[in-house]
Amino acid sequence: MSGFFRRRLQLQLLLILLAAVSVASLSILLILDSIRNAEQSVIADMSKQLSAALSQLGRQYSERAPADITTRTAPLATENGSLRAISQAVLHSYPGVEGGYFLRGEFLGYAFPTHDNPSAKTDVPEAERSAIQEVANLAARSGKGEQLLHGGNELVLIQATALPRQDAVAWAMQRRSREPASLWRRTLLFALVMAALLSVGGTLQMGIALRRGIARIQDGLGTLEKDFGYSLEEGKDELGEISRSINRMASVRRKLEDELRREDRLRAIGRTVAGLAHEIRNPLNGIRLSMQLLEQRLKRGSIEPENLRSVIAEVDRMDALLGDLLAFREKKQPNVARQNLLPLVERCVHLVQPQAGPGKIHTEAEDVSLCARIDPQRFTQALMNLLLNAVEATQQQGEVAVSLRRKDGSVAIEVRDSGAGLSREQQQHLFEAFYTTKPDGTGLGLAVSRELVTEMGGTLTYRNGSPGATFVIELPAVADA
Repeated sequence: MSGFFRRRLQLQLLLILLAAVSVASLSILLILDSIRNAEQSVIADMSKQLSAALSQLGRQYSERAPADITTRTAPLATENGSLRAISQAVLHSYPGVEGGYFLRGEFLGYAFPTHDNPSAKTDVPEAERSAIQEVANLAARSGKGEQLLHGGNELVLIQATALPRQDAVAWAMQRRSREPASLWRRTLLFALVMAALLSVGGTLQMGIALRRGIARIQDGLGTLEKDFGYSLEEGKDELGEISRSINRMASVRRKLEDELRREDRLRAIGRTVAGLAHEIRNPLNGIRLSMQLLEQRLKRGSIEPENLRSVIAEVDRMDALLGDLLAFREKKQPNVARQNLLPLVERCVHLVQPQAGPGKIHTEAEDVSLCARIDPQRFTQALMNLLLNAVEATQQQGEVAVSLRRKDGSVAIEVRDSGAGLSREQQQHLFEAFYTTKPDGTGLGLAVSRELVTEMGGTLTYRNGSPGATFVIELPAVADA
């Protein structure tokens, strides 16, 4: 069904094309039928006149010829003149009809009295002579004969009928130009055919152009999804207007995204500054109190080495904070190389195991030879942060599981804990710098870990467990050695 809707434009164009062809075909059939009916009407009228003329020629021949022609041995010129007089008298009443007699294989008595120049028409027309003779022979054999000749712009009808004398045939012929209406219909028919062809061609061209334009817009939108700076090609047709509208929309979107990113950066900077100020203020307060205490003891002359340890501890705390901050902000090129992941994972688990307790962390791998291109130091730091967070989230009774497996061309390292998990609000700020739910946390652990994994070409994501939480590191896999 979805494929049908995707192709509905092509189906609509096909229906338009079929409708155009159907209308053109119907119109052609109607015009051809009209032309045929008009010609049939003309032919019927010609046939009626020729039949009447032949009837008169036969009657006059029967009444007058025996009296004028006494013997069959009469001179041919005498017989021809006598029959011509009969034809002249009969055909004078039938405009446009010419004819005569066919006796003993000869044309006799030919006349065309209604011709524009009757004196010039003294013999059978040479162009139709053979056709007239063929019709006369047919009439001699069967009693009647008829033949319709189609010229370029005229119709010629020839009829013949046998006379009582076995060797005598009367014939008549009429020609008529095709009616102007018929010519007009033929012209209209030609114009209609051309219009139908142009309509079909135009519909096909429009369909092809529309399909190409839509494909171009679809390709441009696909590129625009990956590259916000891309602009669609703008044509001069209606699809070009759509492309221009999309480009304007993309431009507005880029501006809005730039503003949103700017605001996000400002908010992130504000949160970073606020968190950093909060984290530095605590050790500074501790140092100030320690120095005040040292000042009092200095006056009494009772300073001991233990009195300086708290100051040193607070300074170390500030140094660790600044170290994490620098690790988060500095962009150093990772030293990646092909590494077997399982030994590194087991090493991290071994380091965290004393803090977690015996048997609290479990490791499983579907393939002990899973490899990826990583920076071992950065990978270790990121995984250690995840393991320490998982251990803290499980308290004393829970467990932590670490698994390695393949996932769509990558290697996935999952750290699952059985703790309480995170709320929706906590998930929204999970990887933000200085955001923490721990009373003594800095909020840099997860942010630093995600940055380290990203620099190695991987991803660090979170999903709720059942129960607990799961953090997943995905790294591009490499082939086994």
